[in-house]
Amino acid sequence: MQLSICVPAGDKVHTIFAQSLANLTSRLTKLSIEYNLHIVSSSVVCESRTQLAREALDSGATHLLWLDSDMYFPANIVLDLISHKKDIVAANYSTRYAPYQSVAFTDSNNMDKRLTATNGLHKVWAVGMGCMLVTRKVFEDLPKPWFAHEYNKTLDTHSGEDIYFCNQAMHHGYDTYVDADIKLAHIGIKANQL
Repeated sequence: MQLSICVPAGDKVHTIFAQSLANLTSRLTKLSIEYNLHIVSSSVVCESRTQLAREALDSGATHLLWLDSDMYFPANIVLDLISHKKDIVAANYSTRYAPYQSVAFTDSNNMDKRLTATNGLHKVWAVGMGCMLVTRKVFEDLPKPWFAHEYNKTLDTHSGEDIYFCNQAMHHGYDTYVDADIKLAHIGIKANQL
C-alpha cells in the first residue's frame, strides 16, 4: 500500500488534530507503511479536495486517507479502515454543533435518516469525509468533477462536497461503508463524540 494522507485545511489546524496526525504518522512509520502527506489551505473545499486528489494520484497513491483538520482520530485509523477491504470506508462522527447527530446518511431521499448504530460495519448512502479511506481506482473510474456543491430543490439548500462524492460513487457502482466501532471527535466549540 502507498498511502496519501489528504487534509483540506483553512488558515490553521486544531492542536488535537495535530497531535492525532503526529500519532498516526508515528504509527505508520513503525509499521513501515509508506505515506505522503498533502495539505491544501483554501476557503473553497471542493477545490482543495480536487487538488489533494490530483497530488495523491500523481504521487502513486493506492489509497487516499481523507482527514479534516478539525478531527480527533486514533493512531490505528488506517489499519482499522483498511481491514474492511472496501473501496470507500469511513468512520462516523457527529456534527460540530448542537443538535449533535451523525454525519452518515442512510437514505438519499430523506436527509433526516442517519446512521444511529454505535458498532459494526454499515453500508450508507453518504458520509462526511472527515475520516475516510478511498482506493485509487474510485478516482480513476469517477468522472470529474469529483467534488461539488449541489443544490437540493426539495430542501432548498446545498449539499456538501462529500455528499456529492459519495452519491457520484454510488452511481458508478461504488458502495460507501461506515465503521461505527471507530470513535472520533469533531472539534467545534468542544470536541464531540457520537
